[in-house]
Amino acid sequence: MHKVFLVDDDELILQEIEKTIPWMDNGFEVVGKDNNPKHAIYEIEKCNPDVVFCDLKMPMMDGHALMKHLHTMNIDREFVMLSAYGTFEDARTFFHQEGFDYLLKPVQLEEVQLVLEKLAIKLSKKHPVKQGLDTMNPAFLSLMEYVKNHYKEKITLDELGKQFGLSPGYICNLFSKYINTTLTCFITENRMKRAVELIRGNYGSLKNIALECGYKDYFYFNKVFRNYYGMAPSQYNLENTK
Repeated sequence: MHKVFLVDDDELILQEIEKTIPWMDNGFEVVGKDNNPKHAIYEIEKCNPDVVFCDLKMPMMDGHALMKHLHTMNIDREFVMLSAYGTFEDARTFFHQEGFDYLLKPVQLEEVQLVLEKLAIKLSKKHPVKQGLDTMNPAFLSLMEYVKNHYKEKITLDELGKQFGLSPGYICNLFSKYINTTLTCFITENRMKRAVELIRGNYGSLKNIALECGYKDYFYFNKVFRNYYGMAPSQYNLENTK
């Protein structure tokens, strides 16, 4: 699993972020958190996370300064900045420092979900561990087949664990070990492939296609599709159904 460290001067927000975001389903584990940005520097060095989720406006040291300080220590990690007071200048400074993404508070689960999927893909490319299908755990093969047949449903590691008699953490590790991805990325991949099939087959309206692929909210489907294919489904429709 990819390791996450959380930094926010508000302890309640730290707890909320840790508990409400489906980290494990996305292949992440929170390995530490701190409400003191200066102390967090040493904890981050010790925990060696893959990504840091950090508040922007904090006393003693803001998110930009924390990120810059870690870079001077040659601690090069992905950064996701959280801010309730985001400005264009803040965002420009963040991305100039090669930050990964920028989220506004209060954090919306759909928005953070997109960020986590993009993060998982990038980190998986950094640390490829994919093994051949011929050595794959038989139980995991059955589990993957189940997910492929139920991709429209909301599936979590906890539910799969109960159904297949495996711990959520073990399933998460199997996704990483055998196909170098996460549960949510695997579900998204199957949904997006199905979406393209339906678009090319003139299945119907894009809203109906979104529903058929498991997305009740068309606008969220549009965001996921654009994130996956680099264009909106309407544009893909025009370019591939002429």
